[in-house]
Amino acid sequence: MWKEKHPNQSVRWPQGVRLPIVVSVHHQSEEMTSLFPDRQPDPFDYSERQYGARRGAWRLLEILDKHGVRGTWLICGATLEKYPEVSRAVKKAGHSIAGHTYEHEMMCNLPRETELVLMNKTVSAFEDLLGERLRGWRTCFASHNTIDLILEHFDFEWDGSIWNDDLPYIVEGYGREVLEISFHAYSDVALVALGAEGPVSAYGTWQSNTPDFALRGLKSMFDALYERGAEKAVMMPLTVHDFIAGRPSRAKVLDDFISYAKQFEGVVFTSHDQLAAWWQADHRAQNESVA
Repeated sequence: MWKEKHPNQSVRWPQGVRLPIVVSVHHQSEEMTSLFPDRQPDPFDYSERQYGARRGAWRLLEILDKHGVRGTWLICGATLEKYPEVSRAVKKAGHSIAGHTYEHEMMCNLPRETELVLMNKTVSAFEDLLGERLRGWRTCFASHNTIDLILEHFDFEWDGSIWNDDLPYIVEGYGREVLEISFHAYSDVALVALGAEGPVSAYGTWQSNTPDFALRGLKSMFDALYERGAEKAVMMPLTVHDFIAGRPSRAKVLDDFISYAKQFEGVVFTSHDQLAAWWQADHRAQNESVA
């Protein structure tokens, strides 16, 4: 069992940081391809998703490098095994790397033992192929067991699987702590129209809102958070998926949004590793001031 621990005082980012924008690149390519009733993959959806590792991830790397932005790449273990050259390029570029399950499984539908096996399989893939000790994790569709498994069996410094807050907080259990950095789909460059009738997949680019709509949505969220950041600490998650946001029109949304946000004083694009370090430093400082 675990419990949440929140700061006794307001969170404070480092001097000069008004709004950290926490960048998440989901590198999953064709994982979670839609299946037909006979469990065979939908070939149209499969090829749609293949674009992520073949082209999309590389375009996203170029855009982030153009702006000097270093974020977090959430990578599925199976994607790393199939396309190791992408993950090697991500690591070389200086981005943080975190696990994103093995084949983008919906963990909420799996037994505890199966979830643990898949988590261990993912961690091993990064150690064996990339020499990377994962510091962070984001489970796809977290189960009731996810946080317990993270605390009991792994040494991750942060998790990003839960959607329930605007700021990080600590979860404590099994004799250790991990920082929860909430995930949000509402600031996704795709802003996919979920639940629409039509093709098998609810996540295909053919079902997405227009790029102009997505850019306006990102700017609206940014404007609201930037205004709020003048009074108290806030953060803005920014999520992109390689097979969707890596398409030319979607990638331009990311490019244009970064250009827009960079104009504002105190805006910093950052990774989960860096945000966790800031939060922990502030948490230690608060504890020392109370002692």
